[in-house]
Amino acid sequence: MDYIGQGSELSRSHPLSSDKLAILQPVPPSYNDLSPADAGTSFAQFLKIVHRHRWKLTALVCVAMASAIVLQFVAAKVYEASTLVKVDRHSAGGVVGQEASQVSSVDDMDQIIATQIELVKSDPVLRPVADRYRLLEVEKQLKGLTPEQATRKHAAPIQLKGLTVTRPPNSYLMRITYRANDPQLAANVANAIAESLTAHANDTGNRSSAEISATVAQHMSRLRAKMDESDQQLANFEKELNMDPEQRVTVQAARLNQLNTEFTAVQAERIRRESILAELSRGGPVTLASAQAAQAATQDSTLLNETKQRLNAARQQFALARSYYGEGHPEYVKAQQQVQEVQNQLDELQTGAKERADDEYRQVVGREQRLQSLVRQTKAEVDGLKARAHQYERLRGDADNYKKLYQELAGQADVADINRQFQNASVQVVAPALPPLEAVFPRLLINLPVAFLLSGIFGLLVAVFGDALDTTFSDPEEFASRLRINVLSAMPATKDLPNVLHAGLCSPSSKPEAELTVRYREGIRYLRSALTLIMLDKSIRNLLVTSSVQGEGKSTTSAYLAAACAQLGKNVLLIDADFRRPTLHKLFGKKNNVGLSDVLLGRSCKSAIIRLEPPGLSLMTVGSEPRRASDMISAGFPAVLDEVSLQFDLVIVDCSPMLGVSESQELARAVNSVLLVTKASATTSKTVSQTLELLARTRVNVMGVVMNQVKPSNSKSYGYDYYSIPTRDEETRKLGA
Repeated sequence: MDYIGQGSELSRSHPLSSDKLAILQPVPPSYNDLSPADAGTSFAQFLKIVHRHRWKLTALVCVAMASAIVLQFVAAKVYEASTLVKVDRHSAGGVVGQEASQVSSVDDMDQIIATQIELVKSDPVLRPVADRYRLLEVEKQLKGLTPEQATRKHAAPIQLKGLTVTRPPNSYLMRITYRANDPQLAANVANAIAESLTAHANDTGNRSSAEISATVAQHMSRLRAKMDESDQQLANFEKELNMDPEQRVTVQAARLNQLNTEFTAVQAERIRRESILAELSRGGPVTLASAQAAQAATQDSTLLNETKQRLNAARQQFALARSYYGEGHPEYVKAQQQVQEVQNQLDELQTGAKERADDEYRQVVGREQRLQSLVRQTKAEVDGLKARAHQYERLRGDADNYKKLYQELAGQADVADINRQFQNASVQVVAPALPPLEAVFPRLLINLPVAFLLSGIFGLLVAVFGDALDTTFSDPEEFASRLRINVLSAMPATKDLPNVLHAGLCSPSSKPEAELTVRYREGIRYLRSALTLIMLDKSIRNLLVTSSVQGEGKSTTSAYLAAACAQLGKNVLLIDADFRRPTLHKLFGKKNNVGLSDVLLGRSCKSAIIRLEPPGLSLMTVGSEPRRASDMISAGFPAVLDEVSLQFDLVIVDCSPMLGVSESQELARAVNSVLLVTKASATTSKTVSQTLELLARTRVNVMGVVMNQVKPSNSKSYGYDYYSIPTRDEETRKLGA
């Protein structure tokens, strides 16, 4: 029977959908360089995760809801009582004075209510209530504490677990809520906390007002003392001056001006006298101004001028006589004597005038000095009076200011006292708490949806994170999409499979075992059909079946795949090349006397081939265990493979795992294609990626992957779960066909 024709027949008997054909198409291998989109979890993958763990999620939700029901009858009931408190915000600070007209434009109600909420939770408000109802013992805050620890707990700020303070939206209200196992206790505590808050707010306001009043009284007392002291200083100053300082300053200033005028006149007189004295000292002619000045100072200034005229006339007469007469002539002597006499008279007159001018000059200088001393003294007195006047004005101003400030402060204190009497409390209880009829916890109608929602969310999170942390593959489609390689078949999880040669005729002891056997055999047929589709375009005569590590079911897959191909009339040879752990001779119940190792050492292939049933299936065991398997395979296995490929339609080689075994790589280089077997939910993605990378470096053709031990819920898309379990007669007819 032609191989391609058989493949066509297989494709007709086991039709594949278009999406399965797409999975079987070759995809360029790229195992480690995955894009973020490939590595991420899409919505479809999320649905697969939910479907995979649906029973666990359902069980978790059922347990949570059952716990909520049990909690309804077991847990202690908790009652909640609430008190409504109104917070007032005054529009004006008072009813009289400036405070009555001052309206705050700042909307600070949020800050006011937030402040009141914090006050409710403060220790001064809660401690009286906690001590009154022994709330620390009720809330079991002292449970397990030593007496010393309990004492420290009482001394620490009070915090109540059952207290909640909230503000209803868009209101000036506060809701004080307390929870307790006793409804009456819950109502009493809520009302007591509201009353404690009101009393604390009023007491705080009264204490603040009292403190402010005491402070104002102290300031007023000090201010009154300063005012009295200033008035006394002002009276003493006025008594000391005996008159108004400003008037004395005016009188002394007028006197100073008069003295300055006299002093200026004396200075002018001194200058004139000094000029006359200088002229007289030089002995020159006395000028008109000097003469007038000398005349004002002396009585003989006219005589002095007349004497000078006579002297001039005598000198002229003497000059005349000297020109006409000789020196001895009487007229000459007479004229000379006359000049001498007039000159003597003039000298006497000038000497007397100079003495008198000097005396008068000294008198003027003395007067000037006396006036200058008086001016300085008067000026000093005026300056002192001005300083005293300034001091007086300052004292009078201080006295007026103290008096005005005292009067204003006294008025403000009176207004504040009046306004304080009209102010009401800023916190008022508008709706006291009443004992509730129904408990707020536990409530079945609320707990059941909450348990359902939380358990569902928790279960989904655990499932998603668990799947993200799980590096193994359980879904064939996820394996194919992430590692970009063909998943040819998904083999179901089975135990204790029957003998390969009699798999179709055996009678399992129970129906579940029969179902697993039939599903596994259907998976093998699906794998056979997938390989046939791939072989339509490729001339593949031999196939290597391997795995990444031990225990993934490669030998079982090789044996059942060879038997399935032989059932179609193919001449198939199954070679056991696993020198580390040979298994095929055990699966077929044959002895391992002569095998592949003996052929590699020189024996003929014919002597190592064992004919099996069904017809067309042959087996070559491992044979004797070689010491250098890798060297022997590298040297002789290609020739052996070429020889048996001419005798058989298909040669399937079962070898050791690829990782850590050198001869497996040599076997992979010798064959046409490689089929990789992995174990679902056991082999990690890193291990599979390393194997695929190793095969890629070996430059072999990887036909695809077979996932072993797959749960039926994870492999519906791969077909075997769609078939019903056939009867024994149907199995017999299929095997006969």
